[in-house]
Amino acid sequence: MTDNRKHRMRPLALLALVTLAAAPAPKPQTPSPPKPAAQPAKPPPSPPGPPPLLAAIPSDAPGDKLRRLLLKPYATATGTELPTLSWSGAENLKTLLTTHGADLVLLDAATLTELCRTQAVTRLDWSTLDRARAAPGSASDCGAGAYLAETALAWDRARFAGTPGWGDFWDIARHPGRRGLQSRARGTLEIALLADGVSPSDIYRTLRTQDGLDRAFRKLDQLKPYIVWWDQPAQAADLLASGKALLTSAPIDTMAAAVVTHPALGFSADGSLASWFSWAIPQAAPHPAAAHLALVIAADPARQAEFARATGLGPASSLALELLPPHAAPSLTIDEGFWADNGAKIEARFSGWLGK
Repeated sequence: MTDNRKHRMRPLALLALVTLAAAPAPKPQTPSPPKPAAQPAKPPPSPPGPPPLLAAIPSDAPGDKLRRLLLKPYATATGTELPTLSWSGAENLKTLLTTHGADLVLLDAATLTELCRTQAVTRLDWSTLDRARAAPGSASDCGAGAYLAETALAWDRARFAGTPGWGDFWDIARHPGRRGLQSRARGTLEIALLADGVSPSDIYRTLRTQDGLDRAFRKLDQLKPYIVWWDQPAQAADLLASGKALLTSAPIDTMAAAVVTHPALGFSADGSLASWFSWAIPQAAPHPAAAHLALVIAADPARQAEFARATGLGPASSLALELLPPHAAPSLTIDEGFWADNGAKIEARFSGWLGK
């Protein structure tokens, strides 16, 4: 190889070396991160449990015992709450039903009949309740019985020996003294006819005639100068305890509580008038299904019997009756159908009669 050829090859070799030196070094391989282990599928969310409810009860009802014995068991069983509101008067009740979100409301029989007719309360789903075990007369389309209230004859045993009847109630000559009666036609007219000798089975047949209605008012005329009128149940017991009356009509549960502090007072279920108080579900109730569950829990026979023993009120469960001592049956159950049809007219006449 000549020297000229050697000189021509050196630049090529140098160029190759420069090119190799300038080439970037290969990047190190980064290992791929391991794939995450497969996660087990999440179980579907549990269905929500029963919600808290709101109940509305009349201001003159035995509220503490209702809450403790009939309503609290729902809260305990479901881990929620069941607070109460108090209502008094038709306007207050109307507002409560439409704006306060009550799930349950406790109603007297006359109010229940009217609200069921106007569809302000819903018809109950009796397939979820046990109608066969309800006490006779306690179950209706829109109401599940809470308790049976009775109005009886009560008296001051220190001034009246023995057990009086409604005939004695009218006998001022033999038993002088004031008499107490509730200032409403419903119940009071029935008592007047019982005192006048009408049999319990004929009371409403009599009141449906003009002559029979006049007869009841004539009977009240005889006693009117001696009557002290009461509105709230507690007033009836106070009339006797204060000596303002010798005898009075009075709710049995009110008297049962009164004799604890006033043992000289007496009362008898013989000749009493009975009427159901019932739970209803407002048409606008937020939780009607849960409200039905609360009714099932409240109807437990043992709870019903405990409530009856604590209050003197009749239970709404027929099985609860077997857990209680015998009790005299009321002479008369108020005919709510009669008062629904005729109450407005008769109460207006009664109010006019009171003012004379």
